[in-house]
Amino acid sequence: MGKDFTFAKVRLTAQAFANLLKRTPGNKEIAVMINYDSRYLSETFAQKAAQILTLNKIHVFFPFRDAPTPAMALAIIQKQMRGGICFTASLNEPIYNGIKIFTANGTPALPSKTLLLENEIKKIAASFRFKHQYSDPSLIHYLDIRSPYLNHIAATVHLDIIKHARIKIIVDNLFGTSRDYLDRLLSDHGIEITAIHNYSDSYFGGVIPSCSKSNLRELARLVVSKGADIGMATDIDSDRFGIIDSRGRFIDANLIMPPLIEYLITVRKMSGDIVKSVSSTDQITRVAERHQRKVHETPVGFKFLADMLSSRNVFIGVESTNGAALNGACPCRDGILFNLLICEMLAHSQLSLPQLLNQFARRFPPLFNRETQVAKSSPRREKFHSLLQEKNFSFPGLELLKIKYIDGIKFIFTNSWLLLRESGTSNVIRICAEAPSLRQAQQLLQTGRKLLE
Repeated sequence: MGKDFTFAKVRLTAQAFANLLKRTPGNKEIAVMINYDSRYLSETFAQKAAQILTLNKIHVFFPFRDAPTPAMALAIIQKQMRGGICFTASLNEPIYNGIKIFTANGTPALPSKTLLLENEIKKIAASFRFKHQYSDPSLIHYLDIRSPYLNHIAATVHLDIIKHARIKIIVDNLFGTSRDYLDRLLSDHGIEITAIHNYSDSYFGGVIPSCSKSNLRELARLVVSKGADIGMATDIDSDRFGIIDSRGRFIDANLIMPPLIEYLITVRKMSGDIVKSVSSTDQITRVAERHQRKVHETPVGFKFLADMLSSRNVFIGVESTNGAALNGACPCRDGILFNLLICEMLAHSQLSLPQLLNQFARRFPPLFNRETQVAKSSPRREKFHSLLQEKNFSFPGLELLKIKYIDGIKFIFTNSWLLLRESGTSNVIRICAEAPSLRQAQQLLQTGRKLLE
């Protein structure tokens, strides 16, 4: 912030966004939602963008304070807005900020849409000059998005099951937007919880507010010391979840989502197919096959899952990075919702989380999903792109069944796979693998490294 991300660039982007909105068909007045996370200057950047939009006669709706992106998405849909802007740098350090564009469906814009915005920015950049003018107050509206969102969650999750099970819950808001949402919802329904980091801190207590194992160590210690049944966390935007079991172990999305999907199919009777990112565990496919459901795969990135959710007979979309979405009133990634659905599954089972996972593993033998990365040097980039063109591959000791090019290159073997793909957020090539044993998964990662040498 202040170097690459500036007020001038925010105003330019807002003007380009306004230009695109005014070109879209429709007779009604244009309205958009502007949201922001709890990092330093996010609210100020949001106000600068609103100023430009109102000068273009566009109605701007603000939440009363920084808000979860799923609450923003639901408001866009319910109020039939043309889209929205959220100021957030998600899982990056406090010195960074960024802009996410949302569509009228409440989902992140696909690359084809963001490319239009980038081209419009380039088109107007040379001639754009901002002459200070005050925002038109008649076009700025403050909206309670918290109450409708919590009502939506309460109608989706069986909170009574959680309450009657009397399980002990600890919530870690990680200084983000879920404070007074996830913790308050549980408390208001008579469910006893302990909440930590449930206040705003622009520097996130010195950690990056993501639901990773390293960032949830304090939550893990507290779960064990207080004898809690589950620890639940959300990232800064509240669109990803984090789970700690009663032993203080971090439970990866690839481990918890397959049993949750089976619970939603068998107990909650949810119908439809499943969409998952190409790097997500094949345990999801095993569950789907057991219950005669089809699985669709997309490139990594929730925007691709969201597009599939809205265009296919799909009831759930799953990422490997602790993100998931249900199709329905708001088909967006929602960490608050999935924390509560996992908690509901635990309460319904009347088992501890380790017992529940062990029971699942007896029916679906474990798969070990691991990931590493290498810096994207020029030689490695060239080698990676040559792999995409190569036709003949040999893997001693492995039977190559298929090659997929959904996102990079994915080699499918008997009971295992290896994926190499360029990161969309950093200058690295990611290497992912899954196999029936940790040793085999690590060997596949080494194989992936050698392919880039």
